[in-house]
Amino acid sequence: MGHRRHPWGTLLLLLPLLPAAQSPAADTSKLTLELERLEQRIAEERKSWFEFKLQAKSEAERAELNAAFPRDEFVAELIALARQGKATDVAARAWIDVLRISGWVEDRELHSRAVECLLAEHVTSPHMGTLISMLLYGAPAWAAPVAADALRKIMAANSDAGMRQECLAELALLLGTEATFGEAGRTEAEALLRRIEAEFGDTDFNAMTGRQFAAGARNESEHLRVGQVAPDFEVNDQDGLRFKLSDYRGRVVLLDFWGFV
Repeated sequence: MGHRRHPWGTLLLLLPLLPAAQSPAADTSKLTLELERLEQRIAEERKSWFEFKLQAKSEAERAELNAAFPRDEFVAELIALARQGKATDVAARAWIDVLRISGWVEDRELHSRAVECLLAEHVTSPHMGTLISMLLYGAPAWAAPVAADALRKIMAANSDAGMRQECLAELALLLGTEATFGEAGRTEAEALLRRIEAEFGDTDFNAMTGRQFAAGARNESEHLRVGQVAPDFEVNDQDGLRFKLSDYRGRVVLLDFWGFV
């Protein structure tokens, strides 16, 4: 009878290879933990820094505080993590954090770089919803062209119907209401609204029908842009007293609309 070779030798040779085969998941887990720790450090640093920034009384003071924030240290660590976890959720989150820092310190170059990397490597990621929100809500006026370009690219690259609808809706509103785009922007916005009416009509579009959305967006573009005269209305105030907005024409007025649904 011939001697039967035992498989243990083969197994021993394979064992050292197992960690390498499992390394992607392990590495991602490790990177996720590193990112979470870094995000905690950033949050702690921002808390005290932002309190000082809120108290700044001049642009010079704001600029000085922006320069004092340790952006270079944090951004370098975030980009290093993004490169190690290239094309993973960790990388997308890291670039989102870079974008967030760019807004805090008003760094346009860093802002553009973060958006470009997110669009180049993560355009179909679920994190695009976060990117859209960051580009549109509370963003400075100088970020509007970057936001419009991002919306076009996300819409073109995504097959998800919900994401495409969100991009289409937000792009129409942005172009129609942001002064940066002028008359050309409003013309393009109107073309997008007609597209929404034609494609969606009485079907669902962003929690309403396409026609309803287009009508509301068109009204906002034509009558509610910054710098326009506010439409007059007559209502009861918090004390039940009747008043008209036009009674306060020429004065600074703060209106707080609230209610329950």
